[in-house]
Amino acid sequence: MNNSNIKDDRIKPFLRWAGSKRQLLPILSEFWNDSYHCYIEPFAGSAALFFYLSPQKAILADINSELIMTYYQIKTNLPHVLEALSLLKKSKSRYYYLRSLEPNSLSAPFRAARFIYLNRFCFNGLYRTNRRGKFNVPYGGDRTGNIPSAESLRQCSKKLSKVRILKSSFEITLKYAKEGDFVYIDPPFKVSSRRVFNEYDAVSFDSSSLIKLREWLIAINKKNISFLVSYADSDEARYLSGGFYSIKVSARRNISGFIGSRKIDNELLIYNKHTEI
Repeated sequence: MNNSNIKDDRIKPFLRWAGSKRQLLPILSEFWNDSYHCYIEPFAGSAALFFYLSPQKAILADINSELIMTYYQIKTNLPHVLEALSLLKKSKSRYYYLRSLEPNSLSAPFRAARFIYLNRFCFNGLYRTNRRGKFNVPYGGDRTGNIPSAESLRQCSKKLSKVRILKSSFEITLKYAKEGDFVYIDPPFKVSSRRVFNEYDAVSFDSSSLIKLREWLIAINKKNISFLVSYADSDEARYLSGGFYSIKVSARRNISGFIGSRKIDNELLIYNKHTEI
């Protein structure tokens, strides 16, 4: 396998994200090689694997309109986003003030800056909305770090410059996949056997979504398209993996937000015969 495009100075994602696969990146990267035409990620989140691999051609998509708008602004309008971020100082009161604002009333650069700010300082990098679609995650306290530096955002902007960014469902996104592409699928978990934080945007990834994803895996496999799915080891993961290959790996769950109570869980990596490792 040729991973020559992966360098020691890898770009780190500028967003925090619950369920991020940062600790699994060295393992996930083994499923990629430079011969793939296009990298496609229909549940972009923080796009940690995309930034780690830095593919020459990519499609990043998600149903989260605030997330996708932010990626687009970082790609096309970074100076104005940086200007807006420079005005936002870390404080609990500022966090709740910004959270209370209606995003549609803001300019696009300030809206992106608001998203980055809330993402950085919210509880554990969660993105969760109420029934009205309003972001409602509480302030994360003093251990949330700092706003990404201007230089790190410039690096991310450069990597995004040639990326196609889509606000779309995974079903629509997967229609763009062609033979020779590599699809990485990291959906929100829908695990019935235990409580999992799966609130996401105004729409949850529910049982019907799981069935649709399984149908899409079968469909893209028939088209000789390589894919990799990461999912919590569960009955749902085994349902997705039927007829495909899978390996079990360990991952630390950070959803609790308290270091002492975080634990190691198993995750299933599901892939098809077209994906060489």
